[in-house]
Amino acid sequence: MSYIRFEKHNGTGVLYLARSEKLNAIDERFMDELQRFLDTVEGSNIRALIVTNADSDVFASGGDIGYFLTLNTANDARMMAYRMHVLLNRFEELEIPTVCAINGSAIGGGAELAVAFDIRFMRNDSFIQFKEKQIGVTTGWGGTYRLVRLVGYSTALKLLLSAEKVDAKTAIRIGLVDEIYDRDVLLKKALEFCETFSDDDLRLVRYIKRLARQSMFLERDSYMELERRLFSESWMFGKREEMMKRFVKKER
Repeated sequence: MSYIRFEKHNGTGVLYLARSEKLNAIDERFMDELQRFLDTVEGSNIRALIVTNADSDVFASGGDIGYFLTLNTANDARMMAYRMHVLLNRFEELEIPTVCAINGSAIGGGAELAVAFDIRFMRNDSFIQFKEKQIGVTTGWGGTYRLVRLVGYSTALKLLLSAEKVDAKTAIRIGLVDEIYDRDVLLKKALEFCETFSDDDLRLVRYIKRLARQSMFLERDSYMELERRLFSESWMFGKREEMMKRFVKKER
């Protein structure tokens, strides 16, 4: 049985983490399946991707302990971390918006997985916990880098050093997640959000995400040059002209 399941809902793809009997713990096979999924979805025509858990009350519990016990050297650990860096970077760099619907607890590496997506919706009775310190290691899948950018240095450091459980209300207050919902409507709300841009030109959706992401990395003048280029290209997509003509006609 596969550890993941993929479905399409209109123009939105939904990736379910489906290794419920192991609380969606990630091992080599899980990595293999995520890699094959990314090979398929990159360059596809879906407009957004939602990642959620299928059945368990755990979104993801991090690394599979049985697998981790086979990593006996520092180089073994380094190579595993490198592979997860590559996988999560690929999710982060998808041209389309990605939404993580956290339908249960996200623990350790599961928390690192959750922060690799663009937008986070969280179930209101769940929690996120960066608990790596409790097992004597740092984050290894890019979690510290992304957490600092989401909640700021001091808050991120506090969460990492305390390994405290962050409930949904706290998570939204500190900016760790964007929306919180009841269990029964979480996925529905994520799909509804993706529907808000389902009729837009896919190029426009990709351009908007590209500008938002690059604003974090480019210096000002390089960013403004990119914005001018993408703005002028989107100017000719057709929607702008149509909307302006409608406005002028209405004014008359």
